[in-house]
Amino acid sequence: MKKLSYLFLLTFLMLFFTGCQEDEPSFPSSDDPTIVVSTNEIYGAPNRKFEIKATLNDDLGLKSVRIQIPELSLDKMINFSTDPLLTTYNLSYFFEVPADRGVSEAFKVKLTITDVSENSIDQDINLRLDGEFSAPAISMITPKEGTVVLLSSSNQLPVNFVVNDDSGIDYIEVKCEALGISEMVQLTGSPQSYTFNKTYTLPVTAAEYVLTITAKDKFAIPNMGTLNLNIVATNEYPAIYLCDQPKGTNLTTDAVGVPMYFHEKVGQDFEFKYYADTDNKEIYFLGQESDFAPHCFGLNSSGDLIDDVTSSAIVLPTKGYYNIKVNPSTLVYTVTKYTPTSQVWANIANGLWHDVEAQRKPFVSVCGAGIQGATWDTWDAWVQKGLHLANNPDNPYQLVGEYTLTGQMEATFTGQWWSPSWRLIRNGIATMSPGENGNAKYPAAPGVYKVVLDTELERAFITKK
Repeated sequence: MKKLSYLFLLTFLMLFFTGCQEDEPSFPSSDDPTIVVSTNEIYGAPNRKFEIKATLNDDLGLKSVRIQIPELSLDKMINFSTDPLLTTYNLSYFFEVPADRGVSEAFKVKLTITDVSENSIDQDINLRLDGEFSAPAISMITPKEGTVVLLSSSNQLPVNFVVNDDSGIDYIEVKCEALGISEMVQLTGSPQSYTFNKTYTLPVTAAEYVLTITAKDKFAIPNMGTLNLNIVATNEYPAIYLCDQPKGTNLTTDAVGVPMYFHEKVGQDFEFKYYADTDNKEIYFLGQESDFAPHCFGLNSSGDLIDDVTSSAIVLPTKGYYNIKVNPSTLVYTVTKYTPTSQVWANIANGLWHDVEAQRKPFVSVCGAGIQGATWDTWDAWVQKGLHLANNPDNPYQLVGEYTLTGQMEATFTGQWWSPSWRLIRNGIATMSPGENGNAKYPAAPGVYKVVLDTELERAFITKK
């Protein structure tokens, strides 16, 4: 009986070990795995991710790769499937350097590659934390984005900009294929700042051009900075803008409406409706949207209109609505005060949603994108009370509020089921529906903005708070 028990136990153990061997298959001997790293030196920085890139190969199959930086508490094991066997793997692993490390520190990244035959190899990569990752900064002096070159006055295009970079500048390139411009300035001595200043001649025919400026730095892993500028060469102004900001104001920080786009245009006669919110309001006319130069229309010492960045402001004597006409070619302008007769949307802050129209009280909120809390559903516009506009106590034709923008925005100011509603289209124009379709997309830096919807002007002003 004991003999039978012994034989039974022996048979069980043989079956058990046979089963284990089947679960853990063995592989024949093979050559060592190989590794090709993308670089032997990686640059990182505190509180910034860096990437470890390499190509792993094995003639039979890869088992694992281990990534270690003991000083940074990194110990990552990546295991590979053996069914089917993996003979090639492109490693791309990101790791963020702790914020408390110093920029002068350096480490070794240890990679251990093991294949299914238990062959292992090690590969070290140097990691330095003194990396420089910012592209060269290009600061335009002239021209600015959207600059209008009036060919009847001059066909000269001065290009003046400054490039700065901490690691030194390698080269600067100015290109415009349509103008035959392809100029590279190769710099020596790794200067951290360089000023480019050259004047190009435009063709006498009206056209639009894109000027591309590129700068490359001299960091070990080079950074490139690129700026594209749209330039309009024309025999007459395609648009004129009314600006009520002091000279020197950055006109690109606000999202919508600064400076204000014209209302009507016949030939070179431009007409504006404008609201002066104070007495003695100062305004200028601009030939471009993004800057006071090169075309800024104001007054000379004799009170005549001139195109000069040193001109003085036109003063609107009293608070209220004005009809303003200007011709930038003849340098004639007129200013006439008027009293609006359009509908006043009163008591907006006490609006009420109701399915029965007779019991409904109008409210004005916003539907759109890039606005915190907003969707394209008018019910959400009602529920999100922070998006509701209120009446401006100083002007019955203005609805005001504050929005937090999260980036590129588009909007329709709306009540229940789009009644009433003003669609925000191009150039800050807010047309009351039914009207022009097509919401415009406006780039905007994230932040809190003041909102003014002027229902008389049919203009929106969304300005950085």
